[in-house]
Amino acid sequence: MEIIFKEENDKLFGSTKILGIGKRPPKLIYGQKAKELREKAKLDIESLAKELDVRGNVIRKLESQEIQFDEKLCNKYIDKFNITKDYFFDLDLETLILNGDGHLLKSFDTSEECSKVYDKLMNDYFKSIEKGKDRIIIDFSNLDIK
Repeated sequence: MEIIFKEENDKLFGSTKILGIGKRPPKLIYGQKAKELREKAKLDIESLAKELDVRGNVIRKLESQEIQFDEKLCNKYIDKFNITKDYFFDLDLETLILNGDGHLLKSFDTSEECSKVYDKLMNDYFKSIEKGKDRIIIDFSNLDIK
């Protein structure tokens, strides 16, 4: 069975025999995560800054990712909130649908969303085989899967 596809950014149109779910590198999302920690602890910026022995402006800029999250400051968060360094990374990695050559066809924000779409595509694929079709067409640039 041939899968005819158009990738999400309309740059590639082609065919493949297989689709798969792929991984992307982890993203460092320290600003959002640092803010979540502070808010869960019910601390304002100045209180946390005092506890971490930094200026309030550092916390503000960190949470908006205007400054880099250096190892010294990261270690202060790790000690204060009893977390690991992994806490600051987005580890939801299986968010890509790839063709048989490993070319990106569609990316998603979460692995849950990716799996849902992939499962639906595979269901449609097998239904097409049962109906005797020799190809299925998937437009990843205009994919509407509920």
